[in-house]
Amino acid sequence: MRQLILFGLIGLLLGSVARSQGQANNWYFGGGAGLNFSTGTPRALTDGSLYTLEGCASISDDDGNLLFYTDGSTVYGSDHSILQNGTGLFGNSSSTQSALIIPQPDTPGIYYIFTVDAVTRVGEVHQGVNYSIVDFTANPDGIVRDKNTRLLNYAAEKLSAVIKSCDDNSVWLVTLSSASGTQTTVNTFYAYQLSSAGLNTTAVRSNAGFNSNDPRGNLKFSPDGTKLAIANASDGLYLAEFDSESGQVFNTQRLTINGSNFAAYGVEFSPNNQYLYSASSNNADTELGAGNHFSSLIQYDLEAANISGSQVSLNESGYFRGSLQLAPNGKIYRALSASYTEGLNYLGAIENPNAAGLAASYNDRAVNLGSGISYQGLPPFNQSLFNELDIIQNDLSSTELSLCDGDNYVLGYDPVSGASYSWYRDDVLIPGATSNQLSIRQPVAASLPYTETYEFRLDPNDGSCEKVGVAEVTYYAYPPTVSGVSLIQCEDAATADGLSIFNLTEVESTLTGGDTTFEVAYYQTIADANTSSNPIDPIGYENTTPVETVYARITNPAGCSIINTIDLQVSSTTANTALLEGCDLNDTGYAEFDLSQADAQVLGGLTGSYDVHYYPTEEAALLEDSALELPQLYTNQTAYNETVFARVENNNACFAISTVELNLIPQPDFSLDSEAIYCAASFPEIQTYSPDYTNLDASRTYSYEWFPEGQTTPYLETNLPGSHTIRVTDVNTGCYREATITIIEEEIPIIENIEVTDATENNTATITLSGNGAYEVALDDEIGPYQDDLYFDGLKPGFHTLYVRSKNGCTAIAQEFSIIGFSKYFTPNGDGYHDFWQVQGISAMVQPGTVIRIFNRYGKLLKELNPLGQGWDGTFSGSNLPADDYWFSVLLEDGRLFKSHFTLKR
Repeated sequence: MRQLILFGLIGLLLGSVARSQGQANNWYFGGGAGLNFSTGTPRALTDGSLYTLEGCASISDDDGNLLFYTDGSTVYGSDHSILQNGTGLFGNSSSTQSALIIPQPDTPGIYYIFTVDAVTRVGEVHQGVNYSIVDFTANPDGIVRDKNTRLLNYAAEKLSAVIKSCDDNSVWLVTLSSASGTQTTVNTFYAYQLSSAGLNTTAVRSNAGFNSNDPRGNLKFSPDGTKLAIANASDGLYLAEFDSESGQVFNTQRLTINGSNFAAYGVEFSPNNQYLYSASSNNADTELGAGNHFSSLIQYDLEAANISGSQVSLNESGYFRGSLQLAPNGKIYRALSASYTEGLNYLGAIENPNAAGLAASYNDRAVNLGSGISYQGLPPFNQSLFNELDIIQNDLSSTELSLCDGDNYVLGYDPVSGASYSWYRDDVLIPGATSNQLSIRQPVAASLPYTETYEFRLDPNDGSCEKVGVAEVTYYAYPPTVSGVSLIQCEDAATADGLSIFNLTEVESTLTGGDTTFEVAYYQTIADANTSSNPIDPIGYENTTPVETVYARITNPAGCSIINTIDLQVSSTTANTALLEGCDLNDTGYAEFDLSQADAQVLGGLTGSYDVHYYPTEEAALLEDSALELPQLYTNQTAYNETVFARVENNNACFAISTVELNLIPQPDFSLDSEAIYCAASFPEIQTYSPDYTNLDASRTYSYEWFPEGQTTPYLETNLPGSHTIRVTDVNTGCYREATITIIEEEIPIIENIEVTDATENNTATITLSGNGAYEVALDDEIGPYQDDLYFDGLKPGFHTLYVRSKNGCTAIAQEFSIIGFSKYFTPNGDGYHDFWQVQGISAMVQPGTVIRIFNRYGKLLKELNPLGQGWDGTFSGSNLPADDYWFSVLLEDGRLFKSHFTLKR
């Protein structure tokens, strides 16, 4: 009886609520992830500003236009910038359900954000449950006001909402805390009523029926508001009933979770309220990385006598824990991550949540989020948004119905005593349709596929609001019946027994008329095709007799099928083999072949119209595997020699398979120096330049040609500088290799200058040369040693010879130069050594006009010397002068004047 009363009071929700699913059209969650449900099929959004590992919330207007979203701490507007005053909310991105957004009933432009905190570090203060208001009436872009108004000092990480009354559209906001609202052991439900008058901060309290010290996990209402699922992570999964009239929670029971993934986190109800889904994990430490976490996705049948015993595992995988959320398209989505901080680019999806067991059809990684990352959280909503009547009632979908051409169908809902009904087609009232059922059929001459939307409104006439059911109905044409479908395959060369392998999908476009919405399955027998039993793999099917018939069952999106026959035949005709040869120009064994150049060889002697396609293997050619078909310009994958396969087709039927040999011929193997020197001093002498032919295959015949000379000898004879290229060609194959030598004419060196620093303690000479060669120099000895450095120091006074030679042996030159210097002493004793004092480094060619005078210590001029003579013998007026220091004055011809002294020793 209590359930009947509940149905009358809250089961018949406002049509306005049922038609407000647009509020849930945009989801923002995880790391920059988002989804848009405006077309039913979710479309990835990557423009969001969130980065949250768990909690988040989003809200759109009734037409599905994004308004704002939050992680419980920061509020972002529709342009993804932070709303005015939109920071510092007391939620927490590590809180399971850190935020929930509820529009204030019958108050346009006012939205309540309810937040719940989480403690993530020792010493943190839990900020409890709070609400803040987003006001679009004061600012069209939205402004956050009345921020962080406290409701409870502590609560578990759980928030859920459902409509309270159809009369005033008020909503219950429910959370879980302790009896005092301050302790961490939670055991009491708090229900707050939000109405057009605002929020009633005096909560309705209910004993939870359990104690929990684990705040993690989701709280969810069923869409009809009669049930409440509570996931307490390590403290278990619970199911309770809810009285929306009073706000009381009652009849709580614990549901067991079989297996080791015992910690419930995500929970969600099916749209028809019959099934509960739980996403649980092994509760491994959040610090552990991927590979340490495991999770389960479980369905419970809430109409079963033993709900725990009804559980069916839909998925077991190596994922971390994750939330579940019902979407406007009637599917339930699952947050996927590898660990607490390692997200994934996908969401899982329960495709048919109204179906029992495995028929619910869990699709892992069903939605690609693009650059967005899923972690543990998905945005929660007022669950009443998803409470619509199922007027299709086929256990497949509550909102979409696919029918075949000419089908009749009855839409409807169970009769309700005293209620009245109305039906709309594409928003137009159907006159006279006042029953709880409506028979539908496609319009006459409708072009298929054809879609129309039906809306059913049930008014209970008891003061409560009408309830709405919507069905989008699409009519599909039957697949075409095609006669004479045959598939001609070439014979398998390995067996030549009339048997081969077939790619049955080659005739798929013929069977479907090109309609990609049709599904095709293949069978060996008509019996299997009629019962959809034992389908065969269409790729690589092996026929059992040379002529065989198989069967294709073509099914349209509405599930209507026809069966066509396919006659399999094997062609024993042959085509020619072909040979493509090329030169290994890169010395790698690999080169690009133009496979179309083999067409003429393969088709040689055949008349008619043929197409030739090339494949790496015979199997790929037989199966006409488009993924493996070779491009026209193909680089061999096996060095030097490779076999590919040509498939010859006539009117899309296989005519023959033949081989094409790809042969890459090595170039003649020789080497040639890149540079050589020709000595300019040798001109016009002819020099010979010869490559190294050591590795040339002596068994083959080669031709030789030099450019630009045109010589046809293996060697080059020339006296011309510049680039000279030889082409060595294999006479039999035509493959050739070219090499170029650059002959550099080395010039005779020119000594441009010898810059001397002399008459010093350290006499030096710096040499300046010109010419394009590599030269080296030596001093006073033609044999050397030679050096690259053009600088000499420590030179003795006197005459020196500079030798310059080419490092390449081209030429050598010499030049004498002088170093002026003065002896420190002389010994005129007639022994032939140092008998005269003279300025060194002077000759008839070097400073011959030098004036040399010698003085005693008293300044008396003793001798004026001839600079080209022997020098002074230590006498004055024929008499030997005593041993002493004597002074000299030397005025060089170049104007330099030197004065110093020397010693006469006896």
